[in-house]
Amino acid sequence: MKTALLIVLMSMFLLPSCDLSSGIDDPAEKERLLIHNFLSQNDTIDFELKPSGLYYYEHEAGTGLQAEPHDTVYVFYAMNALNNSMFETNYETPDTLIKPVGEGELIAGFDEALTYMKVGGTSLILVPSKLAYGENGNIYVPPYTPFVFQIDLVKLVKNTD
Repeated sequence: MKTALLIVLMSMFLLPSCDLSSGIDDPAEKERLLIHNFLSQNDTIDFELKPSGLYYYEHEAGTGLQAEPHDTVYVFYAMNALNNSMFETNYETPDTLIKPVGEGELIAGFDEALTYMKVGGTSLILVPSKLAYGENGNIYVPPYTPFVFQIDLVKLVKNTD
């Protein structure tokens, strides 16, 4: 139920933003303006700016174990561009994403966000490109692309090494 609620909330808040940066040639500056516009349009979400540049919002606090580097997490997530176009999600499947934290298998912003979460928690994060796919992007993601993620941490296995 909380997952459905947050997806509905995300669809309300993640409005397509008008491109006020069309006259700007510097891609990093365009990204900065895109993030600024997104935060302005979604000012009801109380994102906390972390030192890394990650914007973190805890929608629902978890009550279980806190994720730490090298723990294995089981998560449901949705990854959207700031214009609300969906890049990927696993909410429509019964399968969680299972990955170790802090071992380079996830983008840096996603990894960092997991370390703020406890099992049972739901968070919304805005990940600037420097914590995602960076200035080069990849085959699917253009350079300097920030993302918004919804993350539900459903299970955690502590590292025993």
